[in-house]
Amino acid sequence: MKKCLILLLFSFLFMFMSCSKDGTTSPPTSNSQTTGKVFFKIDKENAPENVVSITATLSRQGFETISGSLNLVSDSTADITIADIPIGVWRLKVEARDVNNLVIYSGETEVTIIENMVVQVNLTLVPTSTGTGSIYIMVNWGVSVTTWVDFAGNPILSKFNNNYDSKGISHPVILYDNGQYKMWYNGMSEDGGSFTFFAVSKDGINWERQSNAPVFMPSNGSGWDNKAVCTRSVIKENDTYILFYSGYSIFTNRSQIGMATSIDGINWTRYQNNPIITSNSNSWEYTLGLGEVVKANNQFYLYYTGRAMNTNEDKIGLATSIDGINWTRYPQNPILSKTYSWEEYGVNSASVIVDQNIFKMVYMNTNADGMSFGFATSVDGKNWNKSISNPFFGGPITSNGWARAYASYPCFRKIENEYRIYYSGASIFDQRYGKIGFVRRLK
Repeated sequence: MKKCLILLLFSFLFMFMSCSKDGTTSPPTSNSQTTGKVFFKIDKENAPENVVSITATLSRQGFETISGSLNLVSDSTADITIADIPIGVWRLKVEARDVNNLVIYSGETEVTIIENMVVQVNLTLVPTSTGTGSIYIMVNWGVSVTTWVDFAGNPILSKFNNNYDSKGISHPVILYDNGQYKMWYNGMSEDGGSFTFFAVSKDGINWERQSNAPVFMPSNGSGWDNKAVCTRSVIKENDTYILFYSGYSIFTNRSQIGMATSIDGINWTRYQNNPIITSNSNSWEYTLGLGEVVKANNQFYLYYTGRAMNTNEDKIGLATSIDGINWTRYPQNPILSKTYSWEEYGVNSASVIVDQNIFKMVYMNTNADGMSFGFATSVDGKNWNKSISNPFFGGPITSNGWARAYASYPCFRKIENEYRIYYSGASIFDQRYGKIGFVRRLK
């Protein structure tokens, strides 16, 4: 029998509306009022000749099964609408049937319906008979990421212009701790050194620097981080601050990942067995850059960027740990790579939060002519779905064009009922490290 490969595209668009009084979203129950509607459109022209009808079924324990179908021969449109779907995790089953109503292609996957968001799910239907072939389905869930508004008063923090930050500041890291905003950020010197500074704020807008000098610096001598340290994540565990950073060595000409601890967020002690994540000369992890460390499901998730030697393509990987000290790389790394043209030379600088049991990531592309931000979601922190609305933010739309050349190194946070992304920006293309601002999305 002649083999064939058939491509069939489905586009599903979900629109969600919250009925809660305070605007927040509660975990769904069988009586939940937070529901949505699904619309999916089928490309009839590219459908296999023997496929007559398509059925999509959503099932979930404790809920009634929801389904919709379409006859490709008799229906005048190629649209299916399924309404009143509670948000949460559902099992999607898609079946393609022939003229005898026999299922000839079938596929299943677990999907999460999320309020106010677009994520992308890929599902491959496989033949149920002895013939060969395949159908590829692209599913888009949610609605466009709500408009982000760049703060009109940006930038909110600028350099001292001393020996440690004469080239500018970047890489903001925000921790909301006991009603106070705390920021660790990096200053760049003219010779390529990188140093960590510290500032505090009551509102996340007006900042008070704690010192004109760095609170964390490169090591002396021939250490693995003797040229630059770039703080990218700070968490608090049992009244102890844990700082995770990328360290660069002038001897190896590459960076690796280390950690340090502090009781006040200012005076830091390096972990004695640094680096905790080492680079690999013969892989896409030749040099590493830290993204974010989050704790969920009683373990730590460390997201990092890797780049192979003699390439400029960045990819995002994951390592996990039970104690925050001993780390295991995810065996299916990288978890995120370039898949769209806007991502140019790759994806990097993953900033991740866990919001109502959903992992949410803001990342940036690698582009020599300016950066843009993308959004992705995951139910397990390992398998990610990019938003079809990407890129959703970039330099050209910053307030008064203050970061029109570069909007980079996002730090994504949800504080109370507001989402914010703190980022570094510059208005001139040859000054990548400039100032710090933020963009927000109100609930």
